[in-house]
Amino acid sequence: MDEILQIRVRAQQELAASLADIPGGRDVLDWFDGPPEFGDAEIVSLHLDRRGPITLRIALDHCGKSAIFVFDLAAWIDTDLRGFSHQNVISGLTLRRAEEREVQPWELGVGCRPGEWTIELGPCFGAYGTIRADIARIVIEQVPDA
Repeated sequence: MDEILQIRVRAQQELAASLADIPGGRDVLDWFDGPPEFGDAEIVSLHLDRRGPITLRIALDHCGKSAIFVFDLAAWIDTDLRGFSHQNVISGLTLRRAEEREVQPWELGVGCRPGEWTIELGPCFGAYGTIRADIARIVIEQVPDA
């Protein structure tokens, strides 16, 4: 097995293990019926609303199936997204426990509690970057008929 394939398989295994720890994550694993692969998925929206709900919506066509994966986010949310446009295809999705981050003095008074997960959206065309948040759950929606 060449090195690139080994890296890809490891990333899929890590994504599967992380998804198993999140409400709705096992449904995502069942939907894929194999290793999860978000390459060529598209970021449909990132909705930030201080009164809630906060959601990341990702559309995917995979092996003849289509779905929208809705990540319900919570806690203090850090975003570093670039390039959002009319089309936002990602090269993949990585999900890992977030590392410690320094809480700034101005964040202390407002109850900052950085999120538990880092979602990395790999670059392909359009939006890419990272989101740090708690993931309350993942819901799979049917793609509306065109």
